[in-house]
Amino acid sequence: MIEIESVSKRYADITVVDDVSFVVEPHTITTVVGTSGSGKTTLLRMINRLVEPTSGVIKLDGVDNRSMPGHELRRRIGYAIQGHGLFPHRTVAQNIGTVPRLLGWAPGRIAARVEELMELFQLDPGDFGQRYPHELSGGQQQRVGVARALAAEPNVLLMDEPFGALDPIIRSKAQEDLLEIQRRFGTTIILVTHDMEEAIHLGGRIAVMDGGRLLQYAAPAEILAHPASQFVEHLVGAGDRPFRLLSIGRVADVVEPGSAEGEAIAAEASQRDALAELLWSGRKALPVVAADGSALGCVTVDALLKRAARPA
Repeated sequence: MIEIESVSKRYADITVVDDVSFVVEPHTITTVVGTSGSGKTTLLRMINRLVEPTSGVIKLDGVDNRSMPGHELRRRIGYAIQGHGLFPHRTVAQNIGTVPRLLGWAPGRIAARVEELMELFQLDPGDFGQRYPHELSGGQQQRVGVARALAAEPNVLLMDEPFGALDPIIRSKAQEDLLEIQRRFGTTIILVTHDMEEAIHLGGRIAVMDGGRLLQYAAPAEILAHPASQFVEHLVGAGDRPFRLLSIGRVADVVEPGSAEGEAIAAEASQRDALAELLWSGRKALPVVAADGSALGCVTVDALLKRAARPA
């Protein structure tokens, strides 16, 4: 659990973060979204004390993050940034093993952890372990950066615009990789982004910031349905809200009895994908199948349009 209590950061007479409070539950992903200069990166960097707050308290599992030296705290919190931040003179394996070495892990344990993470991120250890960052694609460098952040098995992972420099296809894959990693390890993640689409897709809860202040902290569906201010409504995008509501729902939630013609859609697909397929194919219903291929029923245009309507 991460508790942020009345945290502010001021530089002379400029307030960058202004009396922000919220709680991040364990084993969840929280996204922090806002325009440039909203204070979201400064807030993130106060959690691992790369920036010291002017006032307020940040607790990790009930313990003030100032209770240990900053460098020791940072070795226990994963940190991934845009541009990867890899050491250019170190191999992929050496980059991933950086923090475990600083913590004094035995060489055999480090090697085993590096190999585990490389395989998890689909980077063959024999092929990629001795490469240097400049020999990797942007997507591969990003995976190494996240693997390095996870190497010491941190309970908390902080991510600052981690996918901002990736092209759309690689970015989408990186987001799915992150969701799978979080499900596997149960890591508590705070991810900063300026992209509301990304915030909605990844976040179990979203913190919306502007001018250093926290404007709203809620689940994606709540922010989409009931934005707390005109700024939040503008950030969400009034014209995009119906589709973003559908993007956070699964087809499994709107399955109806019956059958339909044509290619089936997976129950775990998003409702947005289902509506897109229905509109593109000109059909009124799609058959829905479970992961094992068994038929579950169908999903209809009418059901999806009701889901996309403004909540009462």
